[in-house]
Amino acid sequence: MNPLTAFILAFLLYITHGLYLSGFIRPFQRRFGEIEGYWIAMSTFTLVFAVLITLLCPELYFVRWSFPIGYFLLFLSLSILTFVPALFEVKKSSSPEISEEEVKSVKSMGFKDVALLQIISAALPEELVFRYVFLGLLSLWNPFAGLIALSLFFGIGHRFSHPNRNWNVLISNALIGFVLGLAYLYTKSLLVVMVIHWIDDMIPWAFIEYKNLRGAIAGATALLTILPLVLLWGRLISVIDYLMGIYSNEGLILGTGIAIAMLGVVYLGLKLLKSRE
Repeated sequence: MNPLTAFILAFLLYITHGLYLSGFIRPFQRRFGEIEGYWIAMSTFTLVFAVLITLLCPELYFVRWSFPIGYFLLFLSLSILTFVPALFEVKKSSSPEISEEEVKSVKSMGFKDVALLQIISAALPEELVFRYVFLGLLSLWNPFAGLIALSLFFGIGHRFSHPNRNWNVLISNALIGFVLGLAYLYTKSLLVVMVIHWIDDMIPWAFIEYKNLRGAIAGATALLTILPLVLLWGRLISVIDYLMGIYSNEGLILGTGIAIAMLGVVYLGLKLLKSRE
């Protein structure tokens, strides 16, 4: 199947999953609890979803199951820098990927439970959908357009699931979407982007949860941000060269247009659902 056709099909199939997954999710919630069951079901769905789209467009599978530690540290450093616009919001939420209704439940969890929850609610499903499927398909057509489209959609789209999220946090979300997208296009490693996503979600939680260790956590985070940029300067230059190589004004315009179209479809769909309630 043509990558653009596959992308449109995948996007529509994914954003409408709420219409056909309720019966699939309930048994998981009865077995594992409301929050954990929901995300276990969603992670299972995204795995099946990714396999299905890969069968429709085999070119999508250009994944490397390697873990280049140098580039992992470099992109982790860049991803932490994307926290800057949202620094003043860190204390307002214990987890960037869950709703306000779930905050109280998460606060009662220990490290192991939160770490697992961040895997099944964010690192695994979001990277499979946004980076592997959506970005992967668009990159087969125009890599830079795909990078821009998914960065903007990933960032602003959080407003739909987190209506109270401020724009500085949405900007941070878009920036981290850009870094994760660039990391995936450059390394072609899902493992790298999944681990970076997981660490980026765990840092704010740890900073809030372990009040007595905030100084140590802040110091370690600063080192993770600064040292790779200094020690891996050559790799950073190669990443910048790659980005400049795929850049085009056409890709920027097309990517922005695709993001607006994606956001518009989701917005209209939510409006339609509310009108029928």
